[in-house]
Amino acid sequence: MDDDEILNSHDVVSLFTNTPINKSLEVIKERSTTDNSWNDKTRLLVKDVMELLEFILTMTYFVFRDQIYCQKFGTAMGSLVSPMVADIFMEFLEQSAIASVPVECKPKLWKGYVDDILEIIKKHGVDGLTQHLNGTPVPYIEHRKHQVHS
Repeated sequence: MDDDEILNSHDVVSLFTNTPINKSLEVIKERSTTDNSWNDKTRLLVKDVMELLEFILTMTYFVFRDQIYCQKFGTAMGSLVSPMVADIFMEFLEQSAIASVPVECKPKLWKGYVDDILEIIKKHGVDGLTQHLNGTPVPYIEHRKHQVHS
């Protein structure tokens, strides 16, 4: 790392419950329909998988204090499909964010794992990157308070 760079991290706040269902379904459908090996992997049609996935993601009910509720936003904690959907959405988010980040706050290194992002970035670019990430139509991303200086 150069003297004017830091090792920095960002975190998506409450990834599962902040993952937008409609956008996630859009991304999954686009990727599935352009996957040339889809027919080699399954006999299921993309439209059928999308219909089932939409049903699973939008029909989440839970009980709290003897009341039945329907989750209106985000993926359900504990659902078997939530990690996959959140991961696909995070990949989309990262690609979109990196492709559109202003040059003055573009990280030298960007590594993501689930909802954590680690980057090497110019010290003066941290706030700009955080603002850029929060300006995207996605879950709230916060700058972690700790920084490791070289």
